[in-house]
Amino acid sequence: MIKVAIIGAGIAGLSCAIELEKLGIKPAIFEQKHRVGSPFTFAPMTLNFSFKPIKDQLKELKKRYDIDIKPISKIKLLRVQGPNSEYMVQGHLGYTVLRGQEEQSAECQLARILKTPIKFECPVKPEDLLKKFDYLVIADGTGHWAKKLNIWQSLFKCWIRGATVLGRFNPREVRIWINTNYCKSGFVYLVPLSTDRASLILIASYITHGQLDHYWQTFIEQEKIFPEMINKWDMEFETGLVYPHRVGNTFFIGNSGGFVTSWIGVGLFSCVASGVEAARAIAGQGDYEKSMKFHQAVMEANATMRRLWDRLNNRNIDRFIRIIGTPPLKQVFYQSNLNLIEKTSPLLSQLLKSSEEVQYFQ
Repeated sequence: MIKVAIIGAGIAGLSCAIELEKLGIKPAIFEQKHRVGSPFTFAPMTLNFSFKPIKDQLKELKKRYDIDIKPISKIKLLRVQGPNSEYMVQGHLGYTVLRGQEEQSAECQLARILKTPIKFECPVKPEDLLKKFDYLVIADGTGHWAKKLNIWQSLFKCWIRGATVLGRFNPREVRIWINTNYCKSGFVYLVPLSTDRASLILIASYITHGQLDHYWQTFIEQEKIFPEMINKWDMEFETGLVYPHRVGNTFFIGNSGGFVTSWIGVGLFSCVASGVEAARAIAGQGDYEKSMKFHQAVMEANATMRRLWDRLNNRNIDRFIRIIGTPPLKQVFYQSNLNLIEKTSPLLSQLLKSSEEVQYFQ
């Protein structure tokens, strides 16, 4: 019997464990927390434009991997606001998905499928597990082990402040704010959890934890948003690119494998896919690198966009929002099968190499 250890019982680790069980392999799952799911309740978006030509990421997960994650809601209305510009777009734009420890969170949905018991409050060292197991899967949500092996390229570092806010909300409407005054090259989003609760998340790039209060208060005062807040929390986060995703008998999946987009932080689809494809490769049913080639291309295109975005000032951000907000480009960006980020990535790469253009965007 093949012996497999998985470090981390998040989205990617659970998906890997579920697939291994289907393939007749019972993994050992090590989780340092006392239960499944982040201690913080939040609701990231799965935006359809992120993985074109795939039109619906949750349906694709069900079709390709038989993993059926129930969302909070479809996103039918998206409002994007810049410093002095804004646009809105309607249609089937994606989903909001609950994360955390509530019963309907994506993590808890996956955990209910799993038969293998999880070893909670069990911090482990990869080097120790490699002595006892045939295969090791790194899924702890960090780039710590990949950095040790020099296969991690850092792309985006930030501090996140989240809060559950009370009020009246349309579950199908999501709001995004972009302004360097309060989030630098990050963004703020408001995603309803229900008709009377929402998740407010500020992502401020390249700052210290001590600076986070200033950026949070600047956002609240500048946008004049004063809701009743509960469960406020802070978290440091980093995304990066990883290659290769397999080193010997060690597989890197989820954010540990660089499968969260560095531009807008979308990761559910690739995290699940990386977990399942790693399990299949362990069982001798595929080549992990080849199976994740599409996802890696998406991550690399987003990395180019992130590098450019980090250079923009508020004037450039307003210009970008006005351009994307025009009817023809909204149609291409949100409704067509064309992946605009991927198609423009070579052009953006050339732009970044031009010292003249770099000066312009600073």
